[in-house]
Amino acid sequence: MINCKICKSDNVGQFSDMENISYKGTDITVAMEYSICNCCNREFVSKQQIIKNDACVRDAKKAADGLLTSSEIYDVRISLGLTQEQASVIFGGGKKAFSKYERAEVSQSAAMDKLLKVCLKHPRVFNELVANAGVTIPSSQVCYENNVIPYLKHIAANQKRFKPVKSIELVKDLAYG
Repeated sequence: MINCKICKSDNVGQFSDMENISYKGTDITVAMEYSICNCCNREFVSKQQIIKNDACVRDAKKAADGLLTSSEIYDVRISLGLTQEQASVIFGGGKKAFSKYERAEVSQSAAMDKLLKVCLKHPRVFNELVANAGVTIPSSQVCYENNVIPYLKHIAANQKRFKPVKSIELVKDLAYG
């Protein structure tokens, strides 16, 4: 609950407006929160709103630079099947790095951003980083590539029900991209 510091009233309305911010020669539109006391009409920004507004501005700047936003970093980490701690060990950046990235408390480096994008497109690179970091990911956490069961040619369980059209060969596993 937010109280007005002038009249001490808790009858405070919370609002959001779109504001234009100039960044690297372009204008970025960002939703910014603020409060108005319904008793004394004082307009102010609470500490929580300042933190949220800063995160929104930081995400807007990252998007303008072509970097992943905080919610996109969260999505990447989840799609790779990692906890924040595991991601920090695998990709570096410090113990609490991914927690800070996902809260938009800090911005990730361009190098970190590129590494995350490469790992999404190339699971083998991700698996190599996991192995080099010495992190063990439970099988329920492992990415799709590791959950595929390769079948040898013409030995499917229900082979007798299907008439082969042409021969099938095992092809080297390629990353999606």
